[in-house]
Amino acid sequence: MTGPDSRPLPPLPVRRRPRRGETADSYLRRLAAANHLRFTYLRRYLARPEGSYGPIDPARLAALAGRELSAILHAMPELAPPARLPARRYTPHDIQRNHAARQEKYAAIRRDAAGGMSGRAIERKHHVTRRTIARALVSASPPERKKIHREPAALNGLHGHIDAMLEKDPQIATASIWERLADDHGTTVAYPTLRTYITSRRAPTKPGKIN
Repeated sequence: MTGPDSRPLPPLPVRRRPRRGETADSYLRRLAAANHLRFTYLRRYLARPEGSYGPIDPARLAALAGRELSAILHAMPELAPPARLPARRYTPHDIQRNHAARQEKYAAIRRDAAGGMSGRAIERKHHVTRRTIARALVSASPPERKKIHREPAALNGLHGHIDAMLEKDPQIATASIWERLADDHGTTVAYPTLRTYITSRRAPTKPGKIN
């Protein structure tokens, strides 16, 4: 592993053995403390790309810690690159075909119910729940599938600390808040999540408004 000047990264003077199951940030905090470094300095130095708030580069960490890369990945599997699975994309044709199949099932349920078949028998025949049967009897068209809404990663209850910083200095940079949370509160949060929250907390300034 080489640094910006193409020379191998020298290991830190004081090294710490990683603990099995320890998070990478926890290990970096121990390394930083042992070598009298700020955690945020070391964290950004080992980030990809260097100096950013991105993920930790396990190869650079191994070189700096004087450990084998395999040992680092064994102790902290979170640093291993995730396995990439092919993303499944539904075409408009797939969506239309699935909707038509659900409509046909609804029609079949309605026919069986009209013919006197019991609810339990309909469940077994069509492999559906009672809720689906109830919906089919109310409407001939199945409801549209709801889009999944995923909330951003949690800020670990740090909202009060972030709001206090914004109140004290409304123009404070997101990077400064990230570093204060990491150094003063011992918590590393996802930078995009923090940036999104800060943006939502900053009140838009209306043109011509006098403070």
